[in-house]
Amino acid sequence: MPRADRHTHADTDIVRLDSPAAVADLIGIEAAPVDVLKIELPDADLLRALALPRDPGQKTSRLEVTLTRWDAPSPRWRGRLGQVRTLTSFEMDVARPQGGARAVVAVDRPTPVHEIANALIPVFLPNTPYAGAGFPLIALAAGAGDEALSLLPTRTVPPIEPMVERLQGVGLKRADLLIGGARRLADDLATHHLTTDEAVHGSPRTELPVLDLNVHNPIGRELLFKKSRPARRLAVSQNRALILTVEADRGAAIEFDVRRPLSAATVRELRGVESISLDGIGEVPEGLAARFAEIAATDTILHSLPESVAIAPDALAPALVDVIRRPYEQRMGLERELRQVEARRIAMHEHAGFFRLASAITHKTGERCLPRVSVILSTMRSELVPGVLRMMAAQTYAHFEVIVVVHGVPAPSLDGVDLGGLDYTVVEVPDTVLFGGALAEGVRRSSGDLITKLDDDDWYSEHHISDLVLAHLYSRADVVGKTTEYLYFEEVGQTVHRTFATERYHDQLAGGAMLLSRSAFDALGGWRPTPNSTDRSVLIRVETQGGIGYRVQSLGYMYIRHASKHTWERTASQLVGGAFEQWRGWRYPEVGY
Repeated sequence: MPRADRHTHADTDIVRLDSPAAVADLIGIEAAPVDVLKIELPDADLLRALALPRDPGQKTSRLEVTLTRWDAPSPRWRGRLGQVRTLTSFEMDVARPQGGARAVVAVDRPTPVHEIANALIPVFLPNTPYAGAGFPLIALAAGAGDEALSLLPTRTVPPIEPMVERLQGVGLKRADLLIGGARRLADDLATHHLTTDEAVHGSPRTELPVLDLNVHNPIGRELLFKKSRPARRLAVSQNRALILTVEADRGAAIEFDVRRPLSAATVRELRGVESISLDGIGEVPEGLAARFAEIAATDTILHSLPESVAIAPDALAPALVDVIRRPYEQRMGLERELRQVEARRIAMHEHAGFFRLASAITHKTGERCLPRVSVILSTMRSELVPGVLRMMAAQTYAHFEVIVVVHGVPAPSLDGVDLGGLDYTVVEVPDTVLFGGALAEGVRRSSGDLITKLDDDDWYSEHHISDLVLAHLYSRADVVGKTTEYLYFEEVGQTVHRTFATERYHDQLAGGAMLLSRSAFDALGGWRPTPNSTDRSVLIRVETQGGIGYRVQSLGYMYIRHASKHTWERTASQLVGGAFEQWRGWRYPEVGY
């Protein structure tokens, strides 16, 4: 098992930590406080293990953290140090000739290392808060364990907050729900308690393994318009798995232990792997099925698992087993993405730790913990409203409402339109109100924790809202969205696939397919009361106020260039520019067939 490794430094020893186990060996002990603690980590993700509450735990007055590998999420990244109650100074150095990054935090008294490490996470990684009206206040207890990290909706670890004596209320506890720790401790600190095991298995209880959305995700995957890299295959010997190139000497092997969750470093290696054949697998040893779920969540395609190889239904979601049994030949573009996203959606919905935690919290407290989405549609073409509402009625995500703002036109008749219990509200505003003002009125009439906007002349699949919520969770960006990557020309009956970099942090998103939290929306000032470019006004302020955007894959969203009047005034030749795939008519169910 990897352990902490000390090596000599001019001032004091630097401790190199390369795994959660090594972190626990260093700071999860009872020891005298140290004046200066210098730690070297392979990447920022291991800060999360360092941030787990521990009792006893190492304390220090100065923590120096060096990341041997760190790339800013975006060129204009501006991370922020979180709350450190005893802070005296903070320094950060990213202009290092050897690469990586270094941060130094000094405090005025010995402070637990995990508290300082938790504050450093948003310095290096996007971490928009998980906020919603009336959500229970969650805290992690000391001893919750490494597995508790997979449950969290944020990269930071929610601590047991200190009580301010002068503000202490009668019967007010320090958390609504405590995860981990002794039950007697929970009774004193929180209204409700879940063991880590209870949270991991969810309610109703499932034995399916969990994956960590903060680690096992497609951020930075290979671009769809890039040629395929050498195909890979999986070889397994006892607890050791190797991802090898099908043709010898076409790339270094990727190795992992089937018993342990894939690390962020292994996931980075998978970014350059399009597909892995499982046709040489004779059996699935304990733990490997869980690794299949994690790999699928990264958009690396698993395929060709023999029918003779059994996987128990409580080891891997049966729908995902069906997908990884199918054959696959490497290719660019839409065919690749259809296979990637199908498996990813199943893996995340069935195995993501946060969804387990949310179900357990609802069962324990009666409170909803998944975000409610407000879908805002402003239109001057009321005849298009029934079609848009039908698309929303088919959504797979459960917690949302639709606010339809009819702008200077009569409200549409929805008599006889089967919307299957869709929660929607129609709001009328006069044509004297500018477009941005009409959208703002829709937001004022809404109640969701997250806000997204529809365009009446676009097409949305049943997975659209769910895709955006998932991206909000795993990217932790301030705003997430799809792009006009898939475009249909109504006049000529042609679908094109344009060249866009997706599954990356980016400042340009499609206005008809972006989502952000209500708190972020309000802080940015929302849609300005302008006649056009209202979406750009939001994205500009995300950028100027130090936020970050994220582009999720664009399946399930089709920008339709209607023959009738449209609001986006660009020529057809401009929109076709950069397309690398074209088809006659609609193309495939996921993009509107």
